Amino acid sequence: MLEVSELLKKVRRIEIVANRAVNDFFSGQYKSVFRGRGMEFNEVREYQAGDDIRSIDWNVTARAGKPFIKRFIEERELTIIFLIDISGSGIFGTSRSKIETAIEVAATLMFSALKNNDKVGLITFADSVIDYYRPRKGKANVLKLIRELLVIEPIASQTDLRLVLEYVNRVQKRRAVIFLLSDFLVSGVIGDFQDELASDASRLDKLDEELSSGVRSGVGKSSGVIKNGRDLIDSFFNLQYSSFNRLSKNRSPQEKAISISSRKHDLVAMRLFDQREREFPNVGLITVEDAETGELIEIDTANSAIRSLLAKQQKTGEYQITETLKRCRVDQMSIETKHDYLTDLLRFFRRRKKS
Repeated sequence: MLEVSELLKKVRRIEIVANRAVNDFFSGQYKSVFRGRGMEFNEVREYQAGDDIRSIDWNVTARAGKPFIKRFIEERELTIIFLIDISGSGIFGTSRSKIETAIEVAATLMFSALKNNDKVGLITFADSVIDYYRPRKGKANVLKLIRELLVIEPIASQTDLRLVLEYVNRVQKRRAVIFLLSDFLVSGVIGDFQDELASDASRLDKLDEELSSGVRSGVGKSSGVIKNGRDLIDSFFNLQYSSFNRLSKNRSPQEKAISISSRKHDLVAMRLFDQREREFPNVGLITVEDAETGELIEIDTANSAIRSLLAKQQKTGEYQITETLKRCRVDQMSIETKHDYLTDLLRFFRRRKKS
């Protein structure tokens, strides 16, 4: 747990960085790509030549004995809600963790919302909803949310997007902008890797003997040698992706929830990842632990065949995340922990403005 003085320093640092980003990078961008809820009634006035007759208020016209029209203004106020995944996988990162990156990205967007006088809310979740902070206006609210995020301890449990999306749909009746920050390592978003391995069957058969010499599962528990290449894929990727049979005709509950939330709200998916999840360095024998389940496996990274297969399956997983979100018509962007997220956000805003 952070000391109070250290916490205040971190809040102040994030406030300075976020405000600078808002002023230097996002001036006009945020407001132009996220629209208000529609048109709000403003007043009635007497009809003038050239006015649209469809705007005539017939009730007032009947009472006054002469035509009046309704006038509307755009309802600019937005409600912004951040859904932040605090499951165990968020602790991973080479220069900074995925959860730290999520906090900095969220803080920047919170100050953008503050500048536009929007309401800001927050939900933290893992396999259930952890905390809910009702959307409110003002700087005090934004600083409170950032303080709450900075003291978060990732939870050693898996991610359930369905529960949190169903929850936000219940508590937020009116349309809102929802920023979903997660690594999306979740059942029902990633498919069954065995299906993707069919084309590599012959290659795996040839490599089975080599692979079995380089991987052990159950390290620290009931150690045993992996028997073949398919076991390797299952053992390693079950540390990240729960299996869902993509051959099923029915969509998973997770995908259904994403699709429903996308129709009800302006849902933006921000997928956090670290480059080390895409490629393993050649550093010899290492032990990999699932931060959410505690499962361990041992991998000989000096084995180029192993590194190649893991990289391929990681790429397959990322592709499946992208395709799932596309099917649900969700705007999405990827944020690497080591990369400049300000550049990523600006590119996203510009792309969304054109669409």
